[in-house]
Amino acid sequence: MKRLLFLLLLMSAPVVMSAQEAAPQDSVQQALPEHILFEGVEMKGDIYDFSKALQKRGFKLEQRDGNSRNYIFRGDVCGRPTLFQVSFTRKTKTVYRIMAQLKNAPITDILAALNAAYGEPFDVTNRGYQWQVPGGGVMLGTPEGYDPTLVVMDAAGVAAYKEEN
Repeated sequence: MKRLLFLLLLMSAPVVMSAQEAAPQDSVQQALPEHILFEGVEMKGDIYDFSKALQKRGFKLEQRDGNSRNYIFRGDVCGRPTLFQVSFTRKTKTVYRIMAQLKNAPITDILAALNAAYGEPFDVTNRGYQWQVPGGGVMLGTPEGYDPTLVVMDAAGVAAYKEEN
């Protein structure tokens, strides 16, 4: 019986050692960004802090509409001057989505800017392009006959939105 227990202990040692070696990998994964970047600004926190961060980068707050949970900003998005909408949650005011309609912008210029910021898109269809990046996702809708629409979603913000609704 002692031999059997000794053999089991001996055989389980490599399993225990490999489990201990896997721990650093988990901490590396946690070091990935929690929030997505939009024009160099991390989409995190409440609308007030995010607004300040955008304004420091040169974006201008055009309209504050807390009742509809949207703020409108003006500034360069993908190298083009545009208005864009920042959406936030009702209770915690957490930023979760940015939408911009990129008027009169050549799609090649927009794609070049988005590829530089987020890498190559993981999904391309006749309706648009999608990027999955640490901390969120980006979609560029290209409906025929309309200006392209950019949607940037922060994963942590979307989780807060789902929790509150």
